[in-house]
Amino acid sequence: MIAERKYKSLTPQLRAAAVKKVAELSTEVSSRWKAIVLIAEALEVHPNTLRNWVNADPEMAATRRVDTARLEQEHRVQLAAATELINELSDHLHGRRQ
Repeated sequence: MIAERKYKSLTPQLRAAAVKKVAELSTEVSSRWKAIVLIAEALEVHPNTLRNWVNADPEMAATRRVDTARLEQEHRVQLAAATELINELSDHLHGRRQ
């Protein structure tokens, strides 16, 4: 027997609006997941259900690529800063030894 869909009463228009709101809110909060959690709470649906709706939306694929690129850029910046700090500390330590 196939299980009854828990959120079948939600219209496709409401689902589309929720996905769109996640895209808008993602730029204002710390992550896409945080936006999903906030919208899911407002709709009283499970966050993973809303995440599935978001992942199924073809327009959100571009957003995911942008998020990934942004995270990679932030990682490169942090890595460069850490490398510079290590080099400065190393130079400082070697300077004291001489």
